[in-house]
Amino acid sequence: MSDYLIWLIVALVILGCEMMLGTIYLLAFGAGALAACISALFGLSLTSQFTIAAMVIVLGVVIALYFRKNLKKLTPNTQCDNLDKGQIVNVTCVNEDGSAKVNYRGTTWTAYADNGSLECGVYKIDHVEGTRLILKK
Repeated sequence: MSDYLIWLIVALVILGCEMMLGTIYLLAFGAGALAACISALFGLSLTSQFTIAAMVIVLGVVIALYFRKNLKKLTPNTQCDNLDKGQIVNVTCVNEDGSAKVNYRGTTWTAYADNGSLECGVYKIDHVEGTRLILKK
């Protein structure tokens, strides 16, 4: 079997896996295999084919990292969509460690004060940290 056919099969298998997994890194590997396929068509040695494939893969991964870093900057903050912010809860009993158990949305949550300590009374939810409600007056 010719080198270019082997590289073409490898590229198609990698790109098929990329379609199932959805990772941008497999695109870099697929592009590297396609570049090696083209270099095999031009009759370059096997060492040159692997070198070209490696250079394209490294370039593709660097480009993927660059786009991923820029994509994180463009992603909006998830805290702005917090539907719990501003909701009112009633603190009836405060534990010794400064936390409280409050009923909210049909279940019991552990609540902490945003600053200072909790006292019995009515509070607004400032934000949610995992399974904890952070409250402020």
